[in-house]
Amino acid sequence: AIFGSGPVGLMAQKSAWIQGAGRVIAIDPVNYRLERARRVNNVETLNPHEVDVVETLRSMTGGRGADLCVDAVGMEAERSVLDKAKAVLNLEKGTVSVLETCFRAVRRGGVVTIVGVYGTPFDNFSVGRMFDKGITIKQGQSYVHKNIDYLLDLVVQGKVVLDDIISHVLPLTETSRAYDIFKNKEDDCTKVILKP
Repeated sequence: AIFGSGPVGLMAQKSAWIQGAGRVIAIDPVNYRLERARRVNNVETLNPHEVDVVETLRSMTGGRGADLCVDAVGMEAERSVLDKAKAVLNLEKGTVSVLETCFRAVRRGGVVTIVGVYGTPFDNFSVGRMFDKGITIKQGQSYVHKNIDYLLDLVVQGKVVLDDIISHVLPLTETSRAYDIFKNKEDDCTKVILKP
């Protein structure tokens, strides 16, 4: 299960197929992103505003939960009232809601991979749930120098298509507008490319 169908999530979905996944399920609250995920990555999709993601994933996996959950959202996920209050009080800058959902959705002994950015400390982190379920956590930024040749080979061989996640191409002079389009999810934006 891959949480997030922005550019990082879409690439994680592609990677899951390349790594041999038997099934890839994308979770995102934005329907146009789920549609793009279905279209370009041939994945099953869930909208957390429409279903209970944890229960639905369990149902889809014979009651076990997902073997692997990828958090491709990070601390910028939709925030609860409590998360917003913590931000106002300067206690925490974001939310761990997607990560918490990953911990609940993954099977016992499963893996949670974090590729979404968590740039600040968080107080209420489910160490107990991780311990109880025996979850393996993998996270961090890519080892670019180690992986670049392998990744470029996948593109050259046509095993990974990159331009199908691009929704907008703008001149470099419109950088500020490009960030606004992406941040505000305008015009079904998933990925903006800037050209010099």
